Amino acid sequence: MSHQHYNPTDLASVLQTLSALSNPIPSQPDLPDDDPYEPSDSLSISSSSPTIPQRPPEPFPNRSTLHHKARANADSSTVTVVDTSSVSTWPAALRHVMRLVSQSEDVQRRVRWLIQRQHDHEKQWWRGREALVKKQKARVEKKKEMDEVLRSVGAPVDSTKQISTVEEDEAELKRYDAKVYTASKQMAEAMAAELRGLQIPFFSIKPALVTDSSNSDPSPPSSETLSPDELSALQRRMLELLQDLCKE
Repeated sequence: MSHQHYNPTDLASVLQTLSALSNPIPSQPDLPDDDPYEPSDSLSISSSSPTIPQRPPEPFPNRSTLHHKARANADSSTVTVVDTSSVSTWPAALRHVMRLVSQSEDVQRRVRWLIQRQHDHEKQWWRGREALVKKQKARVEKKKEMDEVLRSVGAPVDSTKQISTVEEDEAELKRYDAKVYTASKQMAEAMAAELRGLQIPFFSIKPALVTDSSNSDPSPPSSETLSPDELSALQRRMLELLQDLCKE
């Protein structure tokens, strides 16, 4: 087998190129990890990936501060706090919320903050997923470039070897999605606790008014009770109403 002859300066240039290609993809500075709803895996994002805001969304308050914040809100407002734990119908809930929102700027500000934080986190999670997909594609392109450089200097190239398989990439995405799902559940629980502290109907309802789907009691449910599915639907409807009433 005949050997090719190389100009040393050309070879040095090729080795320099190889060295550059072997460097890891530059990553953005890690976002602060004090946000309880941020997936824990930090993503290395290439310079061509979408720009992620430097300041992450403000975290929802943790459970230890929810009660104190709710009391502070009640103390700073002149609106009489009404117990809504017995409200289980939409007309009664609508009357209460319309009166509460119209009389309390503090409640409006708090609801706007909650909704905005939810939207901010959802956008951040989606951008993180897009960045992960782009990172996976960049791995493939980077290996192709390195293989081409190796071929140009006559080095052996294993074309069957992959940086990551399709299955591994899918598993990586599933892990990210699972973390986002867990974080979104935590965020929903924190948001529900805040709304319960503000006495927003359907979030402050008595547990006795929510039927247990596993209950084997054959007696028909009361007209005042709600099934878990009915309660979830009313909570979503209430959030949509609050978003409309409290938008700036």
